[in-house]
Amino acid sequence: MTGLELLTGKKVMEKAAETTEGLIKGLFGSAFHETGEMIADQVRLRRFKNQIKIFEKAKAFLSEKTDFQKINLKVLAPLIEFSSYEEDENLQEMWAKLIKNILCKPFPIVLQQNAISVLNKISNDEARILNYVYNVVEQKRVNRAKSDNRMPRLDLFLNSENGNNNKKNSKDYKIDWFSISLKSISSDLKIDQENLETLISNLVALGTLKYKTEVEVTNAEKSSEDPDDKELDIELDVRDYNYIKITKLGFVFVELCEK
Repeated sequence: MTGLELLTGKKVMEKAAETTEGLIKGLFGSAFHETGEMIADQVRLRRFKNQIKIFEKAKAFLSEKTDFQKINLKVLAPLIEFSSYEEDENLQEMWAKLIKNILCKPFPIVLQQNAISVLNKISNDEARILNYVYNVVEQKRVNRAKSDNRMPRLDLFLNSENGNNNKKNSKDYKIDWFSISLKSISSDLKIDQENLETLISNLVALGTLKYKTEVEVTNAEKSSEDPDDKELDIELDVRDYNYIKITKLGFVFVELCEK
């Protein structure tokens, strides 16, 4: 790029800045600069108060802990910045728990970063949904283990020496084996269906939940009258918005921010 091109580009940027400043002054008057600084001071004060609340809660959680994990700067910087914007008390509590767990538990850095990003982008209702789904899935895992231990599969029993070596616990069952209907979430959390679908769409976009795809064969018939033709014309009904599953990220997020 030549010096002339750089100079021209700089003039364009300066002209754009002057135009923007002129529009702002035209809208808000000559007191814009003074008012703008006052607003900036108020925002900084509110962020500072938010940080104090969150850090005091985290300190209380850590009152009996003395041995801490080292925090990576890539985790610490967004943690401090994003937590300062939170004014909802329930979400502040989650930020405090996230700080505690990052300091105490050896979670991979990428999961810590993702948890910070998710918590920065969700509402109180979305946090309730995630926590609800996590608890339901955990209970289903426990119930499945109890059921299988009461009535063990025959193949597992025959492949063990005494039938007791294959005793199951909840962690033997993958979290994506279990799904929950949107109808039950709506009923239990008292969130209307339309609003719930919007909230879950955001949680799906953030990678914390995923829809369960259901496929039903509605019709299957021979493609021709030829007796040697074995091909079938099959019609499928595919539905993927009635049930959801929690992802690994969603599961770890709740472990970091709720436990």
